[in-house]
Amino acid sequence: MCTAFDHEKYKLAVPEWCLPGDSIFSIRLASELGLDGLQLEAGFYETGFKLGHPRVRELYLEAAAEHNIQLISIVMNDLNIHGLRNGRGTEFGDIAYEGLDIALEAVVDLHIPVLMIPSFENNDMHTPQDIENTVEALQYACDKAAKDNVIIATETAIASDQLKALFVHVNRDNLRLFYDSQNYMCFRGYNPMEHLPVVYPYMVNQLHVKDGFGSAYSSKCLGEGDSHFEEQIQFLKENGYCGWFVFENYYTKLPLRREMDDPIDLLKKDIRSLTQTLAKD
Repeated sequence: MCTAFDHEKYKLAVPEWCLPGDSIFSIRLASELGLDGLQLEAGFYETGFKLGHPRVRELYLEAAAEHNIQLISIVMNDLNIHGLRNGRGTEFGDIAYEGLDIALEAVVDLHIPVLMIPSFENNDMHTPQDIENTVEALQYACDKAAKDNVIIATETAIASDQLKALFVHVNRDNLRLFYDSQNYMCFRGYNPMEHLPVVYPYMVNQLHVKDGFGSAYSSKCLGEGDSHFEEQIQFLKENGYCGWFVFENYYTKLPLRREMDDPIDLLKKDIRSLTQTLAKD
């Protein structure tokens, strides 16, 4: 049996990089799709970190107001190339801190409540030194963000016991976890249902939803992969989750884009899938 989708309890968003074009007009596309919010990309070192430009930030604010779209968080995907785990005094580490300072300025200027720091690829944590450098960076970010009531959300696939230890070491009240429904399976081969119940208390009120098979990142629509998608959504419902669901399937990239002629139709399919799952009794 299904009830109506609870628009007060659940809000729907998409990252701009998952829509065709990946630019300011993503705000208009999100609005046309009936979504409530958009997640922004901070930009990349090679092209000068786009949100470091005041006029670009103004244009985002103007477009968001025009189309009634909430800008919910900024994501620093450049960290997957130039990771904070490298530490200060290294080439990549210094680039990472440069981007972090720009993102911390942008999140305040854009009135956005969350700055998300992904820890994958060149920012993944494997060694004790990686962890030490990451702890230092998260403390730095949290301390700078705290005065403006901004949350720093770490996105990572480390095991739940390691995540708990990371939070103990960072020891900052404005640090939260940005959860992703496929990351545990994709990056570590873990069953997410063995970790979600442990990490749930650390989550910010935003999470990515995507699906796929094994390490094939974002390769299937929601509920069609092996990420235990419906089990995770059911857990969140049963435990009173209230907040944002952010569709992060890569609709414009292979292999997913092969499944329909128009990537927007893939997103529409995911919207239907999630809203129907959330409406089930």
